[in-house]
Amino acid sequence: MTRILADTLRSWSTQALVTTGVPTDDAAQIAGYLVDVDLRGIKTHGTRQLRRYVGEFQQQQVNPSPTQSVLRETDNSIRYDGDGGAGYLVATLACDRACEKAKEVGLAVGSTCHHGHVGSAGIYARRALTHGLISWGMAGGRNWRKPEAAEATVWDAMMSPPMCFGVPSAAGGPPLVLDMNANQFHPREQADEALAAGFHRSVFGSLGMRFISTLLAGALCGTLEDDRQSTWEKATRGFLFIVLDPDLVGDAEAFRTTARSILDQSLSLKPMAGTDEAALPGTMEWRRESERQQTGIPLPDDHRDQLLQIAAELSIAPPAWL
Repeated sequence: MTRILADTLRSWSTQALVTTGVPTDDAAQIAGYLVDVDLRGIKTHGTRQLRRYVGEFQQQQVNPSPTQSVLRETDNSIRYDGDGGAGYLVATLACDRACEKAKEVGLAVGSTCHHGHVGSAGIYARRALTHGLISWGMAGGRNWRKPEAAEATVWDAMMSPPMCFGVPSAAGGPPLVLDMNANQFHPREQADEALAAGFHRSVFGSLGMRFISTLLAGALCGTLEDDRQSTWEKATRGFLFIVLDPDLVGDAEAFRTTARSILDQSLSLKPMAGTDEAALPGTMEWRRESERQQTGIPLPDDHRDQLLQIAAELSIAPPAWL
């Protein structure tokens, strides 16, 4: 296990992306998100995704220097074209603009198309939380195709899109951020085993969430305008972000105070069986983020080796470990 300071990893990740042709400001934004996710301990994303992104930029599968554009806009909605670029960039625009509109009119929708991976969906929920807003976000791919394998089941009809909910609360404790892969059973054998054990509701609930994310974020939001084609092979994603100002429904300040009380009292209860401490969605990420800012980000050997390989391929210095 290796540790690295967050600022060091941000700088190195920015350099790696710039080396592939990404403008410095865009590279810094993407790298910042990746390191934030590492701080939270979400192992599947963060700088592990650099391996994927570096290849996509180098092979011109994703546009390293996109110019996003507004496709349509109303008083409570906005839709962006990502110009084949990194999903983080255009999803941030849609998220932030939707938040601005929700603060004005109470409820707003941001959507995007024509871009790559947007990363951890919790990134955008946390941006909405800084405005005191409730959010529901998801991502998915367009151009769905029926599985062709002879043994394919309905479970195989969908991939593993993300879905996230964020609920604001008063300061003083962890936020409630339900950032999840809609696929709760991977590989497929886990779903088969869960069905055999009698957990039908869990399996079909996960299947339903996968369909919702793919249909709404992929088929609806991700489809290109006027059925045009993209020259960027991996720019197949769509993103949907819905934000609600609690003031539209009730008293926002009172709600956030109530939410904080409910969260804190719940966390004072005993942990569930098999767990070391009581936690809610977002609790452990919040605790890790605070701790790792001071102690550094722990990287397993395979993660460290992956970054070393990227450094060698790009002919840049490796990260400076602690």
